[in-house]
Amino acid sequence: MLGLGYDADLFILAFDHRGSFAKTFFAIEGAPSPADTQRISDAKNVIFEGFLRALDGGVDRATAGVLVDEQFGADVAHKAKGQELILAMPAEKSGQDEFDFEYGSEFAQHVEGFAPTFCKVLVRYKPRR
Repeated sequence: MLGLGYDADLFILAFDHRGSFAKTFFAIEGAPSPADTQRISDAKNVIFEGFLRALDGGVDRATAGVLVDEQFGADVAHKAKGQELILAMPAEKSGQDEFDFEYGSEFAQHVEGFAPTFCKVLVRYKPRR
């Protein structure tokens, strides 16, 4: 019988931020333009290049992975899969007070399309008083 859960060491570089990344680092309010989207995607590629350098420097590929979003990091996700790295991707819509799937009822097709090692959901719970 298999045990539940993941029982190996796991160190994830998380850069799946979307709304906060656009607003905080690029001062983008609202929906990003195609040029803004490219700038954000380029930044995520720089982060990924740093991750790859860490692997080249001796970080264990068996325990290190990346958490990146589809919206701005799809190319990073494809590169990670192509190099057989641990890949995690979010399924939740960014910046929501209550959980909702990114891509609505089509979320599963998006997850399956990338076939990440892990799927991450951020669930916020703040009871009303």
